[in-house]
Amino acid sequence: MSSLHALLLCMALILSGCFTKQSDNEESDPVTATSEQNEKPAGKAPAATANTAAPEKVDVNVYLEISNGMKGFMPTAAAGKEATAFQNNLLKLLSEVQDGRYVANKGFYLAKEDAQSRPVLDSVSYNTMKSYIVSGIKDDVRGTPLPAMLKAALQNSIDQNAVSVIVSDFIHGPSDQGQFISLDADIRSSLREAEHQGLAIAILANTSEFFGTYHPAVKKPEVRRTLNGEEIPYYIWVIGPQQEVQVVTNRVLRNLPPQQAYFGFEYEAVPYSALLKERAFSPAGVVYCSSRNADPCTLVNLQPEKEEPVEFTIGLDLSNLPMSMQQVEYLKKNLKVAATGSRASIASVTAADESIKATPDLAKYSHFVRVRVPQLTASSGTISVQLPQVYPTWIDKWATDNDNNPAAEPKKTYQLDKIVDGVQALYRDQSDFVFNSTIQFNKAD
Repeated sequence: MSSLHALLLCMALILSGCFTKQSDNEESDPVTATSEQNEKPAGKAPAATANTAAPEKVDVNVYLEISNGMKGFMPTAAAGKEATAFQNNLLKLLSEVQDGRYVANKGFYLAKEDAQSRPVLDSVSYNTMKSYIVSGIKDDVRGTPLPAMLKAALQNSIDQNAVSVIVSDFIHGPSDQGQFISLDADIRSSLREAEHQGLAIAILANTSEFFGTYHPAVKKPEVRRTLNGEEIPYYIWVIGPQQEVQVVTNRVLRNLPPQQAYFGFEYEAVPYSALLKERAFSPAGVVYCSSRNADPCTLVNLQPEKEEPVEFTIGLDLSNLPMSMQQVEYLKKNLKVAATGSRASIASVTAADESIKATPDLAKYSHFVRVRVPQLTASSGTISVQLPQVYPTWIDKWATDNDNNPAAEPKKTYQLDKIVDGVQALYRDQSDFVFNSTIQFNKAD
């Protein structure tokens, strides 16, 4: 009987350890809300792995900045007048959030500033937000300084366990011009909860025709300009747990623009194997799996000859990576091979075609990397296929120190590079690689 009591006591202690209440006593800036929100306990997201199944549905909050500077993206509709690219894309986004099968609970917020320069997140219906996009912004609405808007939106979504989708031109307009100097640090500070709670950030950049008054960050020589269809950048930021962010980018947004940046995306492992028995990827030279029945095969024996280097293919399942990282051209440009005990290089990178997808033993892999090993320098070692964290080149191309005349210098955002530097600082302790898949080898007899 005493043994039974001891067992029950141990089980109770174990279970109680699984449910620990966390509190956050940090002071936050005031946020004005115009409707009550149902509070949900916030929790830290677990680290994602590439073979972790993405959730079927996610909760999403959409935040649309409705400052005067955004009016030109949403001109009033009229018969015979075409919608802007911004209007078309945002209507598709809202419809997918409202009616699509990948979103469970949803919220729609108009982001602006009150008389005390505090961020306001005005909770509205789907139809109200749609009306703003179609019919335009009628009121004289001051824009919230960028860090304050990000902080308010992020905290609101954390409180509700929802993914944040923030839509803005991301033109910073502080009343104190000195804040431009500290923009990167202010962005870092505003998003600190993303770091503390292990959240990831996707930044998607696009352009749209702009009609009306444009408010540049740099006020000289013109405080404002009237534009008539010039292309102005706008951005969609998606913030949340990595797997949930990918549901939004891959299944809700879907048709993503070429300009994408991902921060906080990291995989402890992706499924992979050396493919040494498949006719579609026949190896060359002396190479075979160290264990006849190993599946996956991650330990091989090989022996390159002087006239015949070893070549073999590694199958990888990259289907859970962001879509841009799955593009073959991106992988060809950025994949690396690191080897110990040998010289190795990448011979080719391909994606699974329809015949591969129809082959049972290969269907589990989305991509295939052919590795060439011409020489061994030790009797054992490793060959690692790595995808480094890459800073997107488009960010510097879209950044400018003077946005006063967008007609002369289109598709530019003031200090975009500093804004992204603030985001990147959140992940300074992140691994240098998105993933690292390692094949061990021994020299064949």
